[in-house]
Amino acid sequence: MEQKNKSKGRKGITLVSLVITIIVLLILAGVAINLAMDEEVLIGKAEEAVESWNRAVAEENNAIKNIFMITNEVEGEETEGEVKEVPIPNGYIASEISTEDDVAEGLVIYEIPEGTEVNWLEDEEDGTNKSTITIGGNTTNLQETVNQYVWIPVEEINDMVMCENNNKLADENGNKICNIELVKEGGSEEEILKCTNPAHTKTATNLLGRLYTSTESYDTDEAGNTIYSYTINFEQTDQTYNENNYREPSTISSDKDNSLGLEQLKNDFTVMAKSVAKNGGFYIGRYEVGAGGSSKKGQAVLTAASTGEGSGDTAYLGANMWYGLYNTIRDVEANRQMIWGCQYDQVIKFLKEGEEDPENGHSNRNLTKNHALSGQNELDCMRNIYDLEGNHSEWTAEANSANSRVFRGNNYGAVLLYNNFYPASFRQGDDSYGYPTYAYGNDSSRPTLYL
Repeated sequence: MEQKNKSKGRKGITLVSLVITIIVLLILAGVAINLAMDEEVLIGKAEEAVESWNRAVAEENNAIKNIFMITNEVEGEETEGEVKEVPIPNGYIASEISTEDDVAEGLVIYEIPEGTEVNWLEDEEDGTNKSTITIGGNTTNLQETVNQYVWIPVEEINDMVMCENNNKLADENGNKICNIELVKEGGSEEEILKCTNPAHTKTATNLLGRLYTSTESYDTDEAGNTIYSYTINFEQTDQTYNENNYREPSTISSDKDNSLGLEQLKNDFTVMAKSVAKNGGFYIGRYEVGAGGSSKKGQAVLTAASTGEGSGDTAYLGANMWYGLYNTIRDVEANRQMIWGCQYDQVIKFLKEGEEDPENGHSNRNLTKNHALSGQNELDCMRNIYDLEGNHSEWTAEANSANSRVFRGNNYGAVLLYNNFYPASFRQGDDSYGYPTYAYGNDSSRPTLYL
């Protein structure tokens, strides 16, 4: 009896328990399989979400890279909440060099091909820079390899553009001054640039450059050099269009023989002006123009003279007079034009040339007395723009008379022959030295970009 009782007290697995255990295991296995399958779906969904996120970020970055955010500075201090957007053209990036990444000091953009590597370096003590770019395994100096442009802000389009009736016809309030605006008309989504002064209706879209006059003075230094200076009144608004004086856009006598028509000039001007109004500025070539309309450091400069192989003047590239320069620079697909006179004035305004900014004023900058490669004189560099006072004078698209166009700045010939040092703002276009069909070896030009 005692042993039987002991036998009944031992624990074991009955058939029912085994069946229940198997059922439970099957259920658990099914749950595990479902969880595993759900996890795969979950992982797939997560991967899709990540890919979607990355695409969204890439698209956002692609949009952001074309906008350079800059906070306005007042006497070196940031103005709270006041942020401006500077558009960056496709294919270009803003400089990462500390002396080139500030709008107030001259924001520089570089044309960077896809698939290239840039090694950004700070300026050397002498002002030169050794940043490099690697293209197809070949590493070269960045500034000598790709095109560079500097942003010129234009906060008010009326400072640069007017219509033909500016200062001629007054509205009911006696206002004779243009008011240029981007407007939409007739339910169209397309904006047009026009004068909104009611008295100027007939000429509202006949846009012209607002060209400023200047006051000239000069001093003679101890070495006998004549240092000229110009004071431009940028507060002036009462310019009156005169078809026999400084003006743009306009044709002159030699344009017909060179297949340049007024319609093209007007259209180019309107496209440029609308871009400036919309974007708040434009880009100017950092250097005087080179082959193919380029703007690179250390390049041979295109001049209005016919040249070939050789030394001295003849070693420099030829552009076949003003028309060669104009046609080389003008590239509609690249949004590039020869600089207009009103744009050049805005460059001078940005530079604060002269008494407004003594550190950036005009002086004898040890200018060369012969042709030089672009950007060789670090002294002749204002707001990151080179050779405005030396090397070559620069043709603009501005007309002066029935026969001549206007060039700006100084050139090596004036220094070599007369020891004359003209400022960047200097303007000359009289018939004694303004014919665009002359092959001047000391005249070049400079490209601009619109967006």
